[in-house]
Amino acid sequence: MAQISYRDVFWFVPNLIGYSRVLLAGAAVVGMYYELPFITFFAYALSEGLDVADGYYARKLGQCSKFGEVLDMVTDRCTTTVLLTYLAQLYNSKLLALVFCLLISLDISSHYMQMYSQLITGKVNHKQMDDNAHWILKAYYTDRKVLFAFCFGNEAFFLLLYLNMYLPRYALFLSVPLTVAAFPISLIKNVINVVQLYESASDLARIDAAQINQPKKK
Repeated sequence: MAQISYRDVFWFVPNLIGYSRVLLAGAAVVGMYYELPFITFFAYALSEGLDVADGYYARKLGQCSKFGEVLDMVTDRCTTTVLLTYLAQLYNSKLLALVFCLLISLDISSHYMQMYSQLITGKVNHKQMDDNAHWILKAYYTDRKVLFAFCFGNEAFFLLLYLNMYLPRYALFLSVPLTVAAFPISLIKNVINVVQLYESASDLARIDAAQINQPKKK
């Protein structure tokens, strides 16, 4: 088998899909600030939809990579952060702005700490679960259908919150019920983030305690 260089990794098919996600997210941001809601909606939705495609082709083509995993996570965190930041401005409510800021902080901190704790304990990636993992995290990360459902529902809820501010009144009869239906999925997804943050923090603290308790060499 021919050896590949690090430059070849940048050209892996799933990573090319990842770049397209970044470009679409950029288009969504431009649409937000120029108040082009339908461009924002479709660009953001397509970017999130491609999140499924990159993982599929990574496994199908044997092109899983550390770079691709980080690109995927960073793209997810950045797109969600941008959307929530804009929602805080769009709804013009101090309470909602506080909620959105807390959700951003929870999303970033829980995923970063989860990735760090998994890698430092020798796991391949942040989705790899062992027998000692919390049952909620095992159910969430080991079944791709469950993972997709919660990620999709969470992003759909935030995106519908955005779209509802621009839709004509007659269209709200459809979009508002969809928003209400997506809310419990988003709520559970963020509860999972809380569990993820606590469990990964506990794993890191256990490592610290074990290292401190090791007898010092004389």
